[in-house]
Amino acid sequence: MKELRIGICEDDITQLKYLKQEVENYYTQNGISVVIEIFESAEQLLFQYPSDLPFHCLLLDIGLKKMDGMNLAKRIRERDKELTIIFITGERDYVFEGYKVGAVRFLLKPYRPEDLAEALSCVAKLEEEKSSEEYIGFRYQGEYVKLKKNDILYVKVNGHYLYLKLTDREYSYKGSMKQLKEEWNEPCFVYANRSMLVNLENVERITRTECVLSNGESLPVSRGCYQNLNQAFVEMFV
Repeated sequence: MKELRIGICEDDITQLKYLKQEVENYYTQNGISVVIEIFESAEQLLFQYPSDLPFHCLLLDIGLKKMDGMNLAKRIRERDKELTIIFITGERDYVFEGYKVGAVRFLLKPYRPEDLAEALSCVAKLEEEKSSEEYIGFRYQGEYVKLKKNDILYVKVNGHYLYLKLTDREYSYKGSMKQLKEEWNEPCFVYANRSMLVNLENVERITRTECVLSNGESLPVSRGCYQNLNQAFVEMFV
């Protein structure tokens, strides 16, 4: 399994440090690499990550001051429908409302170590199930953007700018195609021509002159790129 990224939001500093240590110990003992970021308030988390969150899971205390954990979860769900959320609360009344925002587990204070272990094992299992929907990230206007790999259609370079086309949206920003390909390091991204990197997961067919995507769009294939593109396509699906 790839490295897990866990975020913890808890305004009790003692509890926050304890929880961080327990999460780290659990995954280390189970041979899973983990990176943990801690936040003392919902506002701190949103300030640091105003758009996409680079986490596989968030552990949220519901009883946060100012913006509570439930309202934070609702804000998160406006931009990320699939991030795994685990609530920590002393109130059973929140359970029903929590399921409305897609929480996978509730840890009722004071929770037992085995309850925390079960919740953390659930995170690892969910990430394994998502392996067919791998995520990929990049920096956009100073923020970290997380995308589903199979949502990406292609990347095109125009001068010093990259144009990233997805199934439902687009990004345009200053960057290097070579550097992006090295960072992603995924065999499904192959050059269709010198200025275009196509995602083979969204390719329907390839000819010597064009590459037809699942959305019906046709991309030009250069003579020098055809053989490598076609071979990569065959190896991926045959």
